[in-house]
Amino acid sequence: MNVELLKKNDLMKKNTILMIVYGLAATLGGLAQFIIGRPIGIALSLFIPVFITLATYFLQRKIETIRPIFPYVVLIFGVITVFGIIFSYKVTLATIVLSFFVLFLSSIHNKISVFIFGFIGSFFCLILNVTLDSTGFMLEPANVFVVHILMSVGILLQVRQNKRLLNNIESLIVETSEMALKEQNLHRHLEIAVENINTKLQTITTSMTKASTAQNEMLASIQEVSAGSSSQSNYVGKIVQSIEATSSEITSMLSQLNQIVKSVDNASQSATIGNDVIHQLKIEIDSFKSFFYQLNETFLHLSKKIDETNQFTSDIQKITTQTNLLALNASIEAARAGDHGKGFAVVADEIRKLASITDQTLVKIDENLDQVNSYNKDTLQNLTNGLERISSQIETAEQSNETFTQLFHAMAQLQKEITDFTYAVNIIENNSKEIQDSTNEFAAIIEQSSSAIDQLNGILNEVNKEHQQITKFVEETYKETTNIRK
Repeated sequence: MNVELLKKNDLMKKNTILMIVYGLAATLGGLAQFIIGRPIGIALSLFIPVFITLATYFLQRKIETIRPIFPYVVLIFGVITVFGIIFSYKVTLATIVLSFFVLFLSSIHNKISVFIFGFIGSFFCLILNVTLDSTGFMLEPANVFVVHILMSVGILLQVRQNKRLLNNIESLIVETSEMALKEQNLHRHLEIAVENINTKLQTITTSMTKASTAQNEMLASIQEVSAGSSSQSNYVGKIVQSIEATSSEITSMLSQLNQIVKSVDNASQSATIGNDVIHQLKIEIDSFKSFFYQLNETFLHLSKKIDETNQFTSDIQKITTQTNLLALNASIEAARAGDHGKGFAVVADEIRKLASITDQTLVKIDENLDQVNSYNKDTLQNLTNGLERISSQIETAEQSNETFTQLFHAMAQLQKEITDFTYAVNIIENNSKEIQDSTNEFAAIIEQSSSAIDQLNGILNEVNKEHQQITKFVEETYKETTNIRK
């Protein structure tokens, strides 16, 4: 990318040099033609191409694609200038010099294609000078062409050598850029590597510091553990004694629980028997209740019959009243009849006596029926009260039955829970024995661990010393890498 930029800048500078050289030569030549009084056509042949070339020069500064064409444009207008002077005036020393000047202009860019184009243009200019020389100005044209060819060869060799030099310079620039880029990449990688090494060394240093601190803390902890091992052994002995006492208490508790289980079994059996008795009592009360219901219905029927009998006595009383009236009427009619009515009066008197007896009997029947009704009402009331009491007793029996049932289920649940608790106590007893054995083993392990901790304490002291030495080496390496970066 930098080489391309250098080429573009070099092309711009060469175009500028070419424009300056050509512009100064053409401008000074045109002014000289005015001064020496040559024809105006010669001056125009110089000024017009200069103005067009100058316009092209400013245009190529704006448009990059025109820049490579600009040298050919200058050479063309240089040839046109020579042709214009020859055709407007004649062959002179100036036209021959201008032919060689075109060859010189073609060598400025050090480009073979431009040089060949300029060589052809200047050669045609010399041919035109020789062809149109009418005054014999060119005495020996062959020498002119020989000089032209020799100059061309010299310039060509110079252009070729400059081209090779430019190519070598370009290669060197490319190689230098690549080397610089590689060195830059290497430098960047080196910096990254050094930074990584510094970071890792810092991390290692921090880790080693933390490790040393942790080892010191571990040493202190191990010393504390070692100091506490003996006290732990004593505590374990006390725990073993407590576990033995607990195991004996659990055994005693287990025997008591077995007695409770037996008592609960007996209570459960009693609850079962009580439940059966209450159930049988409920059955008998239910049958007795049915009997009372039937008896109540019988007395209700009796009450209805008594009510009907009362109605019958009322009817009989009405008949008795009518009979008394009939007997009274018969007595009155018998009194009216006199002796003829005496027999009828006797009959009427007997009927009245019978009606009186019937009336007395009805009074007694009414009294008896009143007493029977009273007794019947009392009996019905007592039956109703008895039924209510029996119903209440049945409800009480049912509640007792439910209570005994709940008691039976509660005793069964209690029995199950006590059985489960007994099983748990057995497990606890077994676990206590296992804990006792494990505690004894743990006491032995603690004694072994105490000796192992003492050995570990010595090993950690050695490791701590080695870590301190490694930390020292890491710090020295960190300083060396810092010096490398500097």
